Amino acid sequence: MRIGTISENENMFTGDVEVAFDGVELPLSEKRTTIPDHVIFYGVGDRVYLVWNDGEVHRFDTRNFKSNVPTPIVEDLLNNSSLNITSIRLALGNTTLLVGDSAGNLTGWLQTRSKDGQPGDYLRKVHKLPQGPGSVTSIGLSSRSRMISIGYEDGTVKIFHVTTDQEILSTTLESGNEIISTFITPKEDGIVALTKDSLWHADFDPKHPEASLASLFGPVWYEGYDEPRHIWQSSFASAAPEVKLGLRPLIFGTLKATFYTMLFGTPIALLGAIYTSEFLSRRSKSIIKPSIEMMASLPSVVLGFLAGLVMAPFVEYIIPQMLTCVFLIPGAFVLGGHLWQLLPRQLQLRFSHVRFWLMVITIPIAMAIAYLLGPYIEELLFSGDIRTWLEDHSQGNGVGAWMILWLPLSILIVGAFFVTVVTPKVRLGAYKHSRIKFAFMALARFLLASAAVVFVAWVISFALDSLGWDPRGTYIDKYDQRNAFVVGFVMGFAVIPIIYTIAEDALSTVPNHLRSGSYGTGATTWQTSMRIVIPTAMSGLFSAVMVGLGRAVGETMIVLMAGGNTSVEDWNMFNGFRTLSANIAVELPEAVRNSTHYRTLFLAALTLFVLTFIVNTVAELVRLRFRKRAYQL
Repeated sequence: MRIGTISENENMFTGDVEVAFDGVELPLSEKRTTIPDHVIFYGVGDRVYLVWNDGEVHRFDTRNFKSNVPTPIVEDLLNNSSLNITSIRLALGNTTLLVGDSAGNLTGWLQTRSKDGQPGDYLRKVHKLPQGPGSVTSIGLSSRSRMISIGYEDGTVKIFHVTTDQEILSTTLESGNEIISTFITPKEDGIVALTKDSLWHADFDPKHPEASLASLFGPVWYEGYDEPRHIWQSSFASAAPEVKLGLRPLIFGTLKATFYTMLFGTPIALLGAIYTSEFLSRRSKSIIKPSIEMMASLPSVVLGFLAGLVMAPFVEYIIPQMLTCVFLIPGAFVLGGHLWQLLPRQLQLRFSHVRFWLMVITIPIAMAIAYLLGPYIEELLFSGDIRTWLEDHSQGNGVGAWMILWLPLSILIVGAFFVTVVTPKVRLGAYKHSRIKFAFMALARFLLASAAVVFVAWVISFALDSLGWDPRGTYIDKYDQRNAFVVGFVMGFAVIPIIYTIAEDALSTVPNHLRSGSYGTGATTWQTSMRIVIPTAMSGLFSAVMVGLGRAVGETMIVLMAGGNTSVEDWNMFNGFRTLSANIAVELPEAVRNSTHYRTLFLAALTLFVLTFIVNTVAELVRLRFRKRAYQL
């Protein structure tokens, strides 16, 4: 066997044509003394398969055959000496090798670049279609899709879809003669089979073979991939017309957007509602609450525009500063509260009407401090350049990534320790101290707890990094300008007014005699809020969160314009995603009516409805339980 190129040169004077062959001999294994039964050019002709009917195949890489004589990779397609290959052909796209044998088995083989994590050149069996009643005698291809027609020796004709492994049609000719050849008509509305004495034709409607429950919600082994994957890609990315309609990346993107949105918006909305209801003066409340409620009227397309074209490019250059703001602004609020307690009682009463505006001033002050601290934090935790640190895992270490995770967790751990251990001991001797001294002790306790939070987070992060665990590549990885961090921040402002309004109304409906009774026993406003008001209004607070969750799940324009619109599955807060709602908005206008793609988009809408219905049902059950407990109070 030889492989090479044929060139043709024509003498422009005499008109004589000279044909030349330039090639090399293909080496075969020692036991192969006969010519192969099948010669197949794989892909774009850069590989040659020599196949014998006993199942042995010699694979040659012929991309540089002139400079380097290819060495064959010998493999067995049957792994059974009692079987023979009776039909073999490449599926549409010249990538999937279809092999039919004498027992009626039909398999599909793909060439991959890795196997079980080991790089290399492998030919792997990725499709196993249902077994037929006899040996496979013919394989026919559709010219439009991944459908194939199979003929058997007993006259049976079947139609399969290679990607989804679905059997679409099965019928047996009355004559029962062996099928010599079969093919699908160009419009995929008929099938033709040829026997030794007849030509048979039948009409059929394949419906939507590209989609099944397994392919929509499970992993599918597509051409060009080394393993089964969940992928949404409604257009063709290769020569094979292989649409990828996996809904899991879209469901994952919806949950990811909702998670980061609620993580940012819920605490702000609930704490704002508690402060407005229990601490804010009526005059300030009459201004603040309507202003926040007006935020709900902002069109989501405006927020998406600001997020995608203004905020995302801005945040890209101040990532450490933004991460610092997440922790510094809440800490500045708490510190400001402790400093307020240090003021004499007369000054507190005199300036109580400006307390809220002092809190507002705290935000730009904390942001300015975070902006100044950003470069130092970037140098300390992220090797001086956070974007390079995220992309090149050999730069620096993983302590900074672990700190992002463990700082909020350390707040919970240290906070629980101080509340259950330290605070009760301090209260035992509280009667011995003046109000100012007790306020100083509270400030010192807060500063000590803050230092403990940073220390605990750093110790745990350093220990995990010392064990060789670098979280880069998981919940934190390469930075994309339009990402979940930006979407969570902006979409948080879309759900905050809804959660805030419902939560504040729920808190305001708590009877005042419950508050009066608590104050009569000597409780402070904070103690009354935490132990009386919030438990009583818990059903309303939970309903507020669930309404905000529904708003986040169904949001379209913000995630469309600022989420990157990439259907990937990872929890990386700096990466993009695609949600069910955004996918419907993008692709439905251009989907062919009644096509598989068109119907799958409606299924995506139904999936979004089911997700929302399940969440709302669980929320209602929990709300009723909270309401029952409130009645018991």
